[in-house]
Amino acid sequence: MDHRVSDAELLPTIENLLHAAEWTFATLTHVACVTGPGGFTSLRIAVTLANTLSDQLGIPLTGVHLSDVYAARVTGGQRPATSGQIFWLHSTKAHEVFVREMGSAKTQWTEPTHMTMEDLDRLLPKTFSWCGELLPAHQQVIAERGGAAQATAPLMSVLPDIVRSLSYAKPPVLPWYGRGW
Repeated sequence: MDHRVSDAELLPTIENLLHAAEWTFATLTHVACVTGPGGFTSLRIAVTLANTLSDQLGIPLTGVHLSDVYAARVTGGQRPATSGQIFWLHSTKAHEVFVREMGSAKTQWTEPTHMTMEDLDRLLPKTFSWCGELLPAHQQVIAERGGAAQATAPLMSVLPDIVRSLSYAKPPVLPWYGRGW
């Protein structure tokens, strides 16, 4: 689903998706939701919707971190991750990013880490690949630093494997803001 769906469009969009797939709410067996990072309100709405669907339909749910989605896209759904230094990068503010190292040569940032662009620029290796979602200004800094955009598989080609690989349960999922909130 597009991340730019307004509040008023959310349920009608879900109903339209279900209709297009010839499903109903009653035919759903699991719920999966990206838990972060993202906009504060967007994450709260998405996670609340997933938790509500799980509770009201009596079905299990799970949350998945956006960096895990990108890890699957980098490897085409195969494990382990490609060799070399590959970083998932995600702009969070004008001067801040989240970073996670994904290649098999992991040395730091094995979990998503919040930092300034200045610190990231200082700490990155001389050559590396990256994937993720960056503001144009951040993309420019990374390109000037020697970062090469990593090819990723289309989301729809790996999504079925991602949702099948997740562990589902009844406890509610929580949003991941990445700043210790």
